[in-house]
Amino acid sequence: MEKVNDRPALEYSPALPRLGAFDRAKAIGKSTAKRGIDVYFATKCAFLRTFGIIDFPVPPNHCLRRTSSHTLRHYYESGVTTMMPIVTAARIFGVDLDQPVNVLDFGCGVARQFLQLNRQYPRVKAHACDAHPDNVAYVKRTFPNADVYANNFDPPLKYADDTFDLVYSVSTFSHFSLDDAKLWLRELSRVTKPGGLLCLTFNSYTSIAWTHDRGGIRNYSAEQLTQDGHWYYVDEASWYRRKAEEAVSEFGSNTTGATRPTGDMFFLRSTRKFL
Repeated sequence: MEKVNDRPALEYSPALPRLGAFDRAKAIGKSTAKRGIDVYFATKCAFLRTFGIIDFPVPPNHCLRRTSSHTLRHYYESGVTTMMPIVTAARIFGVDLDQPVNVLDFGCGVARQFLQLNRQYPRVKAHACDAHPDNVAYVKRTFPNADVYANNFDPPLKYADDTFDLVYSVSTFSHFSLDDAKLWLRELSRVTKPGGLLCLTFNSYTSIAWTHDRGGIRNYSAEQLTQDGHWYYVDEASWYRRKAEEAVSEFGSNTTGATRPTGDMFFLRSTRKFL
């Protein structure tokens, strides 16, 4: 088995379900519809930009929706609100973003936070990576002066030891299994300078309450999380089926770049003993 950072790579079973003719046609239909919506959305954004209603770059609609934003307002405002705690932590712990410090956005998606970092702190040496090549293509195109690349689903990253003053990751560790979280926490620690800062978001009690309000994971409670310490929910059968459907037409795929299922990971607020 291939070694990664002196640890065995996590195993992956590539078996995908067979799709019938109807399911294959449906997958192609979804892909075609996403392309059409992308054209409409791009036209709408061009109109709004012409009249000065928006003044920021916007990803294609299929990328936008993949990273939980269904509207332009949510894309921009959620980038601001999720970046604010990271900036605050940087100030508190001595990372001066007004200087050319090295900052990494790990799992950058379509740059909700990266947009704010580059807008507000132009002197920062900005780096970003993501396992989804579609996301990376957009971020590279939008921020040509930043160092952006598509990383593998498993470590290592391309960076040398002790590279970054700040590493942040929003809504990435909330989808890793416990094994993947341990693997990547070790890797991000490797590339962070001694005394540097790691800001990583994860699901906890508030996330469970939010999901319950929307009718999800009703079979698991906050009390159980307190008792268990961590909980991982993944519907592997659905993930592999989606992977098979998206293999028919990769445009708009949610699973490209992932070599095994991701789901929803919940931790106690204090995770040290588990990670």
